[in-house]
Order: sequence, then structure tokens, then C-alpha cells
Amino acid sequence: MDTRGAFVTCQHESDKKILYIEKTFRFVRYTYSLQESGHWMTALRGNDVATLRWINSRAVLTELMSSPDEPLSVTELATRVALSRPTVEAALADLVAEDWVIEASGLIQTPRAGRPARHYSFNAAAGLVMGIDLGPHSIVGLLSDLSGTVLHEVRRYDVDLATGEAALAAILDVVATAAAGADAPVSGIGVITVGVPAIVNVDGDMVLTTVVPDWLESGIPERIREAFPRAITFFDNDAKLATLAEAEWGAARDSGTALFILAGRRIAAGLIVNGQLMRGTRGAAGEIGALQRMGWATSFSRFTDRIGIAAGSAGLETMMDAAVGGDASLREAVAGYAADIAEGIAALILTVDPEIVVIGGGFARAGDAFLEPLRAAVGPMCLYEPPLVASALGSQAVALGAVARSLDHMRNHVLALGRE
Repeated sequence: MDTRGAFVTCQHESDKKILYIEKTFRFVRYTYSLQESGHWMTALRGNDVATLRWINSRAVLTELMSSPDEPLSVTELATRVALSRPTVEAALADLVAEDWVIEASGLIQTPRAGRPARHYSFNAAAGLVMGIDLGPHSIVGLLSDLSGTVLHEVRRYDVDLATGEAALAAILDVVATAAAGADAPVSGIGVITVGVPAIVNVDGDMVLTTVVPDWLESGIPERIREAFPRAITFFDNDAKLATLAEAEWGAARDSGTALFILAGRRIAAGLIVNGQLMRGTRGAAGEIGALQRMGWATSFSRFTDRIGIAAGSAGLETMMDAAVGGDASLREAVAGYAADIAEGIAALILTVDPEIVVIGGGFARAGDAFLEPLRAAVGPMCLYEPPLVASALGSQAVALGAVARSLDHMRNHVLALGRE
């Protein structure tokens, strides 16, 4: 996850980070001037030497993290970070002791005779993070190492998680199952981010939800944090996490301004404008569904009314597969759903003028059976019609965004890349 997401997600820490960067550059300029004069080691105080050694180690660590599939030798690292070989060796000794770096020499084949050069890699197995997509009818959990590689995935669909007790039990089950599937202890998970259908403030706390009010009333956020005392636990809006994932790895990765629509049993939106996720003052940016005239709140119940089933008993994946298979009544109902949500999407398009509109959520599974009537309904209401495409990440989008949010915290805080 790039620094765009870090600064947007942690707006309240932006001043601290800017001051830290300024302080670091002032210190680097100072030490460089001393080095040029030939007096730098004698002029540096004890704390300054330790700080310089830490800065050097973070430069080496950053370079190794940017080359996850390429172990690097001391010489290669020295060239890339513009430091002397002894300085790099000292930094590597610190990082190996901290367990963030491992020696990978045994994995390197050298064509020349003699002692092989030592190579080093970032130790992605040194920690675990988790991303969870928690909704009233489903939960998806992804357990990842520090490189972002998903080690285990757990899915539970068509379940009733509307109560706080049910949601808490589902979280405990998914975390335990994922850890067992990766043969890892739950206590080894350092950061957990949970995507929720709620407005979440800049501190990562749920403040408002009309979808699952019992989660707040029963204190579920606090109880989840208490259940995992060794992990840092964040909450974030599910649509915004999916938007971050699409901007990082999905269909919007090359777009500076994009709109993401989570279209399922509920509809939600996320906005990327000029490369930044829009959260708003209170985390409510994009909540256009709050306007009753848009009809988003009742769109799914109208969909199920068209096919004559109760909204609570509908298996969305099964229905979308049937629509793809040519079920005429379901295709007609899907087209009706597309028409119902089109005005809200058009309003957001007119507001931010995106380069692309990415559609995720359960209805995206229907492919063109959903996208074609949606394009036909949205297009005439827009001055400029951007491409409207299905999510490249599918049902993992929210959970992947949650993994990215967890990794962001690990890299900037636990790995001390954001140290003051």
C-alpha cells in the first residue's frame, strides 16, 4: 500500500509524519556536512550516532522490502542505498537481530568458485496481519504475511450476523480458523483490520451504522479488541477499503480519480480523487445512499420482490450465477436493480468526474447481465460517461483492502519506518 493510503487513512497523524520527515532530512544534511568536512564521527553525540545507525538500517530495510523476490548481496545493497559496505553490514546485523531480515545465501547459486557472497532478504514471515470483511450476511477473512502474501482464506456466506453476539462469534471463528490453516498461533497476528458497513472516523472507530445497529449497541468493537489483546485492531468502512484495494491492485490502479460502487444487499460508494481516498470530515464521504430519493436503501428488497422471494432468504451468489446462466426472470430483476441504483451512481459521476467506475459486491458476479443494463441506465444522465467495469478483485476486495490497511500500520509503526 503506498503512502497515499497511509496519509489518507491517518489524517490525524499527518502533521507528526511531516515533522518526522523534516527532522530526518535536517539530520541527514547535518551529518553529510560533517562527513564532507572530515569531522563527522567526532562531532556526533552518542544519541546522534544511534539515530544515524537507525536511519541507515531503515534505508536497507526499505530496499529489501521493495525487492521481495530478489535477495541482495551486501555490495548490491551498498550500491542501491549509497552507503559504505561496513555501514550496510552494521545495518544488516541490527536487522537480523531484530528478525526483520534473514540471510538467504543458501538459496543463491553462484557460478564463480570461492566463498559465495552473502545475500539477504526481508523476513516476511516475521509477522502476520489479517484483513476481515464483516457484513450482516457474510464474513471473509484473509491472513497474510508481511509481504502481503495471503496464507489462508476463510469465507462464510449466507449467515445471519446482524446481532453483536453473532458478529463477535464469527470474528473469533474466522481468526482461529485462518491461523490454524496457516499453522500459526492467533497470538502471532500483529494487526487486524475489520471492514464494516458503518461510518468510521479517522481514529478507526465505528461511529454510526444503520445496517447493523446492534454491533454498536452491544459494544462489539471494544469486545473484538479485548478478544485479541496482542493485536492492534482497526475498523474501517468496507466500501472505502475496497476502493483502496482497487486503487492498489485492481481495475483502478492506473486511475487518479475513480469511483467504486459496492453493489449487493446494500449499496455503498468509495471515491479516489487526485490519487487520494476521500473520507470527509467525519468519514462519511460518498454516503449518497442516505438520500432517500436515490432509493439505494430499498433497492435489494425491490429486487427480491420482483422474483417473489423474501430478502432475508436470498442466496445472492446462487441467484447471480443463475442470471449468468440465462434465467430470464432473474436477468429482468437484475436489470431492474441496475435501474434503481443508477441515479445515485450518476450523481457521484457528475460530482467527481472519474476516469473509471468500478463495480464490486455480489451483483458484479452477474457480469454483463448486470453491467450492460447499468451502463444503459447511467449513461444518459452523465455529461461524460466513464468506463464502467467489474471489480478485478471480486469478493476479496474489502478483505484485501483491510490487509493493506494492516500492512500499512506494520510498515509505518511496528517496523519503525515512521519512528519519531
